[in-house]
Amino acid sequence: MVNMTELQKCKQLLKQEPSVGKVQFIPGLWVNGKYFWLPNQTEKVLYEEELVIKVTDKQIHSKVDFHHIYISNHSRQTKDIKFLALHHFQNVHHDCLTFVSPTDQRIFHLANQTVCLMNLLTTGAGKKEYTTVPLWDVFSDQIWHSVKTGELKFQPMAKGSAASILAIKMAIDPKKTEKIATWSISGNKKHDVAAFEQALLKNPLAFPIEK
Repeated sequence: MVNMTELQKCKQLLKQEPSVGKVQFIPGLWVNGKYFWLPNQTEKVLYEEELVIKVTDKQIHSKVDFHHIYISNHSRQTKDIKFLALHHFQNVHHDCLTFVSPTDQRIFHLANQTVCLMNLLTTGAGKKEYTTVPLWDVFSDQIWHSVKTGELKFQPMAKGSAASILAIKMAIDPKKTEKIATWSISGNKKHDVAAFEQALLKNPLAFPIEK
């Protein structure tokens, strides 16, 4: 179950005055049948799990929102975790379309003339998961097929007020840190944002972790 104080903070974010064309990013973490969100936070210590998650931003380009996530395991046991990258348009309206592209293995958000691509990269081994959810369900148990096992519900497409969740499950060894990069790229056409991402992936200075 999500912490109720965090839930209130997350709901307040949805009530804030929107910024046209911007995408809101909120990181989350699932571990041992519990999940946590980090709205407006750059660091969180999970004392019971002996985990620390840190989030930093990097300015790469005006069309790119880029975030580094560092998850450190301070315990003496391997931790099975799932990192969650939640995205949604701050300017929510009923013309939005959010969908998973199996061919591209990416998530796309469409609104008016804006196209946003979401993706992530990690140093560790892990299988990516993609899903879309109604915006009013994102901070509740409704996003999960099973909270106990960390299995998300799969919904390939959502219209109107919706969000996407890009997740990756991984094992963090004792006293080790896993590094994740997640980003959104905005543009006018799906082809353009995909091409922009490919250019970034070929630039070793753009991504601080090994591909």
